[in-house]
Amino acid sequence: MHKVRDILQRMNSISTTNTNYRHLLLIAADTEFPNFAAPVLKLTANNLNQYRQYLGTEHYCIFFDASAQFHADALLAVSGTLAGGGLLVIRLPNQPSPSLQRLIDTFEASGIDTTITSAEALNNKLASHACEPINSGFQACSATPEQASALEKVEHFNSGAVILNAPRGRGKSSLLGLWIQAQHTKYKFTLCAPSKRQANRIFAMADSANFEFLAPDQLPGYEQGENEWLLIDEAASLPSHVLTDLAKHCSRLAIATTTEGYESSGRGFALRFQQTLPQHFANILTLELSTPVRWGSGDPLEEALTRCFCVYSNAAEAALSGQPNYQYIHASALPPEQLEQAFMLLTSAHYQTSPNDLRLLLDDQKQRLFLQWHNGNLTGICWVAEEGPIPEELIIPIYQGKRRPAGQLLPQSMCFHLRSQTAARLSMQRIVRIAVAPNIQQRGAGTALLQYVLDALKSSYDLIGSSFGVSEHLHHFWINNGFVPLRIGQHIDAASGMYSALYARPLANENQVGSNQASALVAELFSRFCSYFPFQFLKLNQAQQLQWLNDWVTEKQLTRPHDQQLFTEYLADFAAGYIPFELLQPILAKAITQNSLDYGLLSSSAVNTLSLVEIAAASEFHGKAALIEHLRALADIALSDGC
Repeated sequence: MHKVRDILQRMNSISTTNTNYRHLLLIAADTEFPNFAAPVLKLTANNLNQYRQYLGTEHYCIFFDASAQFHADALLAVSGTLAGGGLLVIRLPNQPSPSLQRLIDTFEASGIDTTITSAEALNNKLASHACEPINSGFQACSATPEQASALEKVEHFNSGAVILNAPRGRGKSSLLGLWIQAQHTKYKFTLCAPSKRQANRIFAMADSANFEFLAPDQLPGYEQGENEWLLIDEAASLPSHVLTDLAKHCSRLAIATTTEGYESSGRGFALRFQQTLPQHFANILTLELSTPVRWGSGDPLEEALTRCFCVYSNAAEAALSGQPNYQYIHASALPPEQLEQAFMLLTSAHYQTSPNDLRLLLDDQKQRLFLQWHNGNLTGICWVAEEGPIPEELIIPIYQGKRRPAGQLLPQSMCFHLRSQTAARLSMQRIVRIAVAPNIQQRGAGTALLQYVLDALKSSYDLIGSSFGVSEHLHHFWINNGFVPLRIGQHIDAASGMYSALYARPLANENQVGSNQASALVAELFSRFCSYFPFQFLKLNQAQQLQWLNDWVTEKQLTRPHDQQLFTEYLADFAAGYIPFELLQPILAKAITQNSLDYGLLSSSAVNTLSLVEIAAASEFHGKAALIEHLRALADIALSDGC
């Protein structure tokens, strides 16, 4: 078995690790980026949100326009594609936001020149940069000692799970390609990556080896063959429940993932998926790569970005000792060390925390933090956002589904999904995230923190709530603290693999205007939820995931008699096109069940377990949209007949 050693020897003979540092230029908002003969990756307001398509590629010059919008996730991601010796140009706004100022300060502290570059100096730098030799493609990545060691380990690993963790630029994809090349005669390899474009490095390193490419949306139907390895590159970009399902059915699974977490799921990958692997595999091989191959070790740009956005491995362990102390503070007012502790705790506890969250916490004055300390150790954090009341002129457009203003998740959802214009007029606080240090969970710290939050806010706001992927464990945490479920979403969240839920409670204070209104509203919406959820449960895809909630609702025995006014309002809103059928369905299903109503296909669509797509096909409609149009017409007829 000399294949692995042969591959490494050939690779080392033609390739050297890039030992160069990357360069940074900052330009003013009114400085134009000139036409440039050499290839440039340009990220502006038009394509910032498409940054993921560039992962797995490599660039020598990147222009990042932050003058109108600062997308921290995008900056972290594309900077990882910049090769050693490459140039990153960032265009700044005239007045940097707190998050951008933190970035500039961190650059400066890392020894990077933060002087604003003039247009003339920019042109000169680009001209000289274009003349420099560019190491790209296969030659830009070498077999480091870490890669060689990893390759030799997988050579003798015949079945089980292989976990390959590393920050960006450490040669994960290259290692997968080398593995395929070395052992393609022994095993069949199937590679899954976000796109074929992003798998170019693997294709190049695998050389002429024969293997199959599988797109991520094909994973649910994947069936592993005999003597086959499934390799997944950028695995952290996939929902953990998809990976868990693969682990149940694969005997050979290898996953490579970036650990920084700037793709919104890297930390969750470690938390949710890797911890479950021993349940499915007897043999697990974990590989770590730390030495950069795309740029030189100690690269100041990488170190500055890591420090600025706190993309470290894990938060420090905490201890519960003494009485807790609490802070209610805006992130921009925290000393740098405390800010980093707070954000690292959020990152370690929540699978979707990303650098954009740090940007939001620093830049938006409506975002605040409650911090829980024990003897100087940060033990808990609660991130809250001020929402509502919604301006009067926006309430009807939101109610009719025509507007969705940013930053108003709770009042907007209650206005539209729960059909409450009253909710839109209340002042609210939304708990964005609440986290306790992992090593002290289940010991009451979270409940103590939440109770402090409730006491601190009750004199200033009408209502408090949260929206999250619901589980039985989380359900009991929230109801034990006085919250009740008001809504369950219709579809499973792609990232969490769970149904989204909205829980809320009034912030009762007798001297507060709107407190009685909020209490009455929450009581009414909770009663409505308990009455109608069993009928929504009937239509949910993978409803068994919420069987425990259906049982809990049934035990509450809050079923109400048929509410004719509510039924008529929902039917009219559906007929007018204001709400989707999913919001009408449980109201209609209950009315049909209790009153033996028959509106033809409208009724049968509400009470059977088929999806609208399946009903459309069975009824010979040309797709779901045509069926919905027909159902709205039937609803209009029912209203005309006095329903």
